[in-house]
Amino acid sequence: MPQQIFFYLMKLPSFAMRFEFPKGIAVDASGYVYVADDAKHRIQKSDTNGNFRKEWGEEGSDKAEFKFPKGVAVDASGYLYVADDGNCRVQKFDTNGNFISEWGRKGSDKAEFKFPKGVAVDASGFVYVTDDENHRVQKFDTNGNFISEWGKRD
Repeated sequence: MPQQIFFYLMKLPSFAMRFEFPKGIAVDASGYVYVADDAKHRIQKSDTNGNFRKEWGEEGSDKAEFKFPKGVAVDASGYLYVADDGNCRVQKFDTNGNFISEWGRKGSDKAEFKFPKGVAVDASGFVYVTDDENHRVQKFDTNGNFISEWGKRD
C-alpha cells in the first residue's frame, strides 16, 4: 500500500482507534477517554466503549505537535494536559483538542524538563509532572506557573 494512502486511511474514524504504543490514559468527567500514542505522536479521544471521537497531533515541535507524548491528565474544568516527552514540555488543550498553552523546555532548572513522563492534576487544580532524567516531580498551577519541586536520584 503506498504510504500516502496508508496515512490517509489512518485519519479515517474506522481506522483511527488503532494504537502503536499507547502510553498515557485519562478519563474526563463526561466519560471521554484520552490516550497518548507515543509512536504515532498523537492524542486520541473516544467514548468509554472505544468509539472514535477525535484525534490530534503529529510528530513535531510546534504547538499541538508531539514528540513521543507519554502522560495525559484532565482537570475538573475539562482541560487536558499532555507530557510531551521528546519536546520536554507540557501542553494544555481543551477537550476538543484546541491548543491552549504550553510550558517547559529542556533543562534542569525550575519549570524545565528532561523528558517528562507522567502528569496528574489534583482536586485543587495543581498539575504535577514527573521529570524523568532530573529525578524529580514538579508542581505547577493550571497556567504553568512553577510552584515547587521535590525528589532526587536514589
